[in-house]
Amino acid sequence: MTAQEKAAPDLDPRTMFALGGGWIGQKVGHTWSAHHMVLLSVAVTWLPLLVLSIVDGAAWGDSVRIPFLKDFLPYGKFLIAVPVLILGEAVLGRRLGLAAHQLRQSDVLMREDTPVLDALLVRIEVLWRGLGANAVILFLTFAATALSFWGAREYLTGGWPYDGGRMTLPGWWFLLVSQSVLRFLALQWMWRLVLWAWVLWKTSRLRLQPNPAHPDRAGGLAFLGGTQAAFGSLIFAFGIQLSCVAADALTYHGAQLAEFKGYAIAFVLFTLALTLAPLLVFAPVLARAREECVMFMSGSGYRAAQFLDRQLRASKEGELPTDDVSGLADFGPLYENARLMRLVPLELRHVAYLIVCAVVPFAPLVFLVMPARDVFKVLARMVI
Repeated sequence: MTAQEKAAPDLDPRTMFALGGGWIGQKVGHTWSAHHMVLLSVAVTWLPLLVLSIVDGAAWGDSVRIPFLKDFLPYGKFLIAVPVLILGEAVLGRRLGLAAHQLRQSDVLMREDTPVLDALLVRIEVLWRGLGANAVILFLTFAATALSFWGAREYLTGGWPYDGGRMTLPGWWFLLVSQSVLRFLALQWMWRLVLWAWVLWKTSRLRLQPNPAHPDRAGGLAFLGGTQAAFGSLIFAFGIQLSCVAADALTYHGAQLAEFKGYAIAFVLFTLALTLAPLLVFAPVLARAREECVMFMSGSGYRAAQFLDRQLRASKEGELPTDDVSGLADFGPLYENARLMRLVPLELRHVAYLIVCAVVPFAPLVFLVMPARDVFKVLARMVI
């Protein structure tokens, strides 16, 4: 027996994906809560931009085409997206930990394969918390920051970051610091999505024994769909940034709202596919379990119904055999659960939640092209 197998009884996946799972989180996580980290992020990303914009004369007024306080993008990036990614880490860590614990403790995975799952989780913990992975993410962040210099003049010209043929003071902070913090957090989330997808794929190749008669109609694996829904924070954070880009275009560049319809639809579909695709690995095992169970229960149900029919015909007084009737009635829901079992461990509410996370960031754009009073009138007519 390996050392990992010996340590299996002491393994608690619920603590593996805890808040602050990254290297930075480990250094400050014992004394800093998520709310403290949010305040720190605002103090590092948004507040210096405000101060430097005031010093540079680009915070308000007509000195630049788009003053800092009237630009939607800094608010969306650093007052909404960054805090959402930080606070969402607590929800993500708890849901992933509970899901890993459920996989390990429930009978859906054969006990003989529990040490294999334990070894996988130990390896994932190293990749999740390890300095090496975070160093790679940090390198990619710096690389993206360096590449952003090439296009800085094109997409920042005319506003508070870049004006008059020069990069302003807040512009330098925006590119070097604020953007880097956001990129680092986003890349961490993407890495975690990849790691969890790996856990799901490796788990699907173990000896699973889903129960098609389970009330969740996913063989006992529907909790995995709720776990994927925890990545809604990442979708929301990206959606907010795209929405703010569209808001700037509508307000300062004469764009029309209809121009962004295709982008919004593509964003919703792409993020849904990216988030939910890892669950497809369970389709083969669930399909096989459903087919076998339905065939078995179909035959069993026929024999039970036939036996009850003989009992009724043999009864001289026409009395119903209560126990047999009750047993057949209880059998019906089990057969229905098996027959309607989904091939993907996902519920409609999980999909709906992710759609809301993707769509809600774009909703405020309507108020930029239509007075709020008219918007509420339209909504009232739709409801009434």
